[in-house]
Amino acid sequence: MELPEILTRNILFYGKEKQEIISKSSLLIAGMGGLGCTAADILVRSGIGKLVLVDDDIVQETDLNRQILYDQNDIGKQKVQVARNKLKAISDHTEIISLQMKITESNLFQLKKYRFNGIADCLDNFKSRFILEKVIQKDQFIVHGGVEENFGQITTIIPDKTQSLKEIYPNMKGKNSTIPIIPTTVQTIGSLMAQEILNNLFRKPQLLNKMLILELVDFSMFKVEIGK
Repeated sequence: MELPEILTRNILFYGKEKQEIISKSSLLIAGMGGLGCTAADILVRSGIGKLVLVDDDIVQETDLNRQILYDQNDIGKQKVQVARNKLKAISDHTEIISLQMKITESNLFQLKKYRFNGIADCLDNFKSRFILEKVIQKDQFIVHGGVEENFGQITTIIPDKTQSLKEIYPNMKGKNSTIPIIPTTVQTIGSLMAQEILNNLFRKPQLLNKMLILELVDFSMFKVEIGK
């Protein structure tokens, strides 16, 4: 397949075979806040073939400290539509589908209609995350990321190979309070999520049955075993 010029430097690193894997792959990004914006931006620049963006929110001024696809001109607009336009301006190579919807039990069938290799869990509450987890099949993956203050975590979830998110976080419930968060945390975790998504597309996940934990205040980074 013919690859666009934007991917020239990527191909020098990955080689054409791996770049074609990326370009033939698709991903659902659940949540177009800070993590979703960062991961989507990197995946488009990495040459991913298709992104399905899911969010029901609009851009607010308080989002602008960390959600890199939005600016002051976007306040009040639907996040998925703004994100789609910004991402298409980076590269036409990626097909982008935007879904203005909340993730609930009653609309999971809508997500299942779309074919994708995996999911980026960029949500901000565990109630939605546990519902989202019901979408994936045995041949798919979820890369889960979470952030708060200057702390973040990432892991890969694959049915029958790892614990589910509900097993990893058995006592977690929805959180409605506004959490403190800084841009460096979001962009660091979002970038590493994008890398683990690529690792999964190459069938070499690095965080299978492991959780990567980062504490940016002192640059601490370590992996915790969370074996099945």
